[in-house]
Parts: sequence; structure tokens; C-alpha cells
Amino acid sequence: MMNKYWTRSALLAVAGILLAFASLEILGGPLGWLADGREAAGLLVGDGIPLLQLLLLAMLLDHLMWALAARGRTLDMRVPRLALQIVTFLIYALSFCGILNQVFGLSMTAMLGASGVIGLILGFGLRGLVADVFSGIALHLDASIGVGDWVDLQYRGRDLSGKVLDFAWRTVVLADRADNLVLIPNGEFAGVMVTNRSRPSPLSKYECVLELDADHDTARILAILDNALARAVQDGMLAALPAPYVQVAALKDGLVTYRLVYFVEVGARSPGTHSHVALQYGAQFLRAAGVPLASPRQVEWRRHGGDGRHVIERPEVRVSVLASAPYLAVLSPQELAVIAAETVTVHTGAGQTLLNAGDPGETMFVVLEGSFDVVIDGPHGPLDVARLWPGDCFGEMSLFTGAPRSAHVRGRTACLTLEVTKHTMAGIFARNPKLVERIAELIDQRRSVNQDALLRPAGLPADAPQSPGMLERIREFFRLAK
Repeated sequence: MMNKYWTRSALLAVAGILLAFASLEILGGPLGWLADGREAAGLLVGDGIPLLQLLLLAMLLDHLMWALAARGRTLDMRVPRLALQIVTFLIYALSFCGILNQVFGLSMTAMLGASGVIGLILGFGLRGLVADVFSGIALHLDASIGVGDWVDLQYRGRDLSGKVLDFAWRTVVLADRADNLVLIPNGEFAGVMVTNRSRPSPLSKYECVLELDADHDTARILAILDNALARAVQDGMLAALPAPYVQVAALKDGLVTYRLVYFVEVGARSPGTHSHVALQYGAQFLRAAGVPLASPRQVEWRRHGGDGRHVIERPEVRVSVLASAPYLAVLSPQELAVIAAETVTVHTGAGQTLLNAGDPGETMFVVLEGSFDVVIDGPHGPLDVARLWPGDCFGEMSLFTGAPRSAHVRGRTACLTLEVTKHTMAGIFARNPKLVERIAELIDQRRSVNQDALLRPAGLPADAPQSPGMLERIREFFRLAK
């Protein structure tokens, strides 16, 4: 499809040909400024035709250049806009000089001398503008930065992050994360340190930090935070490769600083969004493992007054963890304290199977650390259908109804869980029978979602026959009166 520059170029070429014929007829030659009949034709025609011819020639060259540049963009051969504008300026400047010399007979030497003096005066008076123009040319020639790149820089004491939209005559045009236009003079932009997040790879490295009590097992904390980053990768918030990692950054005043390092595609989201997700999952998984995010004052108090036990073994920590678990959040603090006293921790190694589909069971597990893969037997073999993270529960149907395990649950990493037994829940229901109705309601709400998650990846129909009412099944299993 012909662009507007090709159309205009064709029209200018036709006009130039017509002027050449007119010059040939009137002035005696196709190039009016070289024709012998200029003086005989008079001042208006003798000078007017050559002047129009030189102007049309300049306009034709200008439009042909822009047409070729537009075609190059369709072939992914981008020509900087500022370079095209500079060539346009030079074409018309040379055309102006040609008109003065060929049409009006002015000496080129005199013109160059006058232009040199004028250039010195203008250069001194407009030195900032001149510096911006030449800095813009240098930026265009610099292959390490280009339009479309995401850059970080500090400008006049302010941290800026944005996408380069254009290098204009005077300014670099950026769009910040809020889509506001930021204009920075070329000369000043060329004088600051710029971090190009888009080169050599569109993936850029970011980090955030967490501070925790030095009394915690460092290897355990590193594993928990690594797991949090793995969850963010699964959710598509962080790049899978290069893989994110956690390292100890500092140890000071009884606190260990952990640095969470990850890679993201610049421009996809704000860096603050990625940092928020990494810290959110980090805090969530630490709480699920019973690791407190304490202030230095609290850390100092615990250091002198602690009982030396592993933190998840403390009753108050177990109560806090169980209170945030699905199905157990409806229990009172006293009931949670009973469960916390009777639950046991279960360690599962990486690759070790904790539950097998079809096995009988009467317990539920709350994930404290690590992650599990949920696997079902599909038509063509084992199929991963879900992943369990700290804070998740599984096995609730076996705990509350005695149903066989519905899937294989295998440790993806080294895992720690709390196991809640039927015996414990039977005592809770005996003291508070109304809890059964609330828990049955919660299970019904989640059952269809869980069933769909298990059956859809395997290609099995999701509209399986419904089992009897959940409330009746729980009462029957625990032998509770209606």
C-alpha cells in the first residue's frame, strides 16, 4: 500500500516535469537556472521558474527520503526520526543556498563568511539549544539505547523509571510507569548515569529484603523464602529463568537480612508490583511456618526470655497458624488451643509421597513449609493437577467424612505439615455440635471447585453424581445426633 510520502513524491515529480517543459519552451532549457533565455524572459519569469524548480527539487528529495524511511520501518529497518529531520534541514538549507547563488547570483564565499559570523553569534546565544541538538544526534548514534527501551535514571534528585518514546530536537521523551510524559533536555540526559533495563536482555534483575531474628535456622528460612519465590513464579509474576534466589545479605544487631533476588520482564508491570508479590508471599509463608516478623525490640525480648524450642512447637504459634487455615478459622481460640495441643508435625522429603489415591484416612494436613504436587491417575497415566503451598489444607474429606484419599500428594520439596486427626475433631464436635453445620457449609463451597480442578486436567466429566448432603455425612461419620 502506497504511503502518503510516495503519493506526494509522485505529484511533485509530475509538477517538476511540467516546470521543465515550461522552462524549455520559455527559457530555452529544461533547467531554468542554466537556461540562456532568462534575461529575455524578464525578472518575474526568468527568476521565478528556476526558483520554483529548485524548491520542487528540495521537496521531492525530502518526501522521497521520508517515503524510503517509512518503507524501512515496515521491513524492521528503523531510521531515527531526528536523523531524518536533520537531513530535511540540510536539504532545504542547500536548496536555499542554491537559490541565492544560481537564481540571484550571490557569491557562495560571501554567503559562507556571513553564515559563519551569524553562526558564531547564534551559537553563543543559543548554546544550550545547540548542545541539546548535538546531544540528540549523539544519542541517536548510540546503539546502546533506543526508542522503546526501559530506563532508570536519577534526574535532579528524583529517581525516574520509564520507556523511551522519542529523541526529539531538544528533549528525550519518556513515559513513566503512570503513563505521564517526562521531557528531559538531551544535554542533561546525556550527562546522567542511565540504567538500560531492556539491554542486552528484556529480563531485568530486581531485589527486595526481609529482616528476621538471627535465632532462626538460616537454612530453614532460606528454604521458606525460596518456596515463596517459586509460588510467585507459578503465578506468572516473576520469570522462571533465570531462576529467582534468596541469599543472606547482612547480619547486624541480632537480625539477619535476607535478599530476595528475582528477574522480571521490564515494562510488563511496575517493579513495585513484583516487590509487593515477593514480600507478600514471603510474609505469608513465614507466618504459615510459625516464624514471627518481629521488631528489634520484640526480637531482643524473645532472645532473653525464649524457652529454646523450635518455634512451631510453641502452643501459641500453633494456634496462630491453625487460626488462618481453611475449615479451622471458624473455631474459637480455646478450641484451636485444644487442636494445637494434639496435632503432630509430619516431615515429608522431596519426592516422597505423603498420601496415595484410594487409601483410607481420617486425618487432614495443614501445610507449614515446602510445597506438594497433587497427582491423579488420568486416562494416559499420572497427571499433575495442582500444587499446595504453605497455608493450604488437604485431606479434609477424609477427616470429616472418612472418604478415601482422592489423589496422590507428593512432596515437591522438603515439607512440614500439621496433622489434624478425627479423634481431635470428635472432641471439638462433642463440646460444640453447631460447628458441624458451619464446617459442612465450608466444605460444600470448596468441594465443587476442588473437584473441577482435579477432573478437568484429566479430561474427565465434571458433572459426576452428587454425594449425599455433607452435613449428614459428617454427622454419620462422627456419630452425632441430629
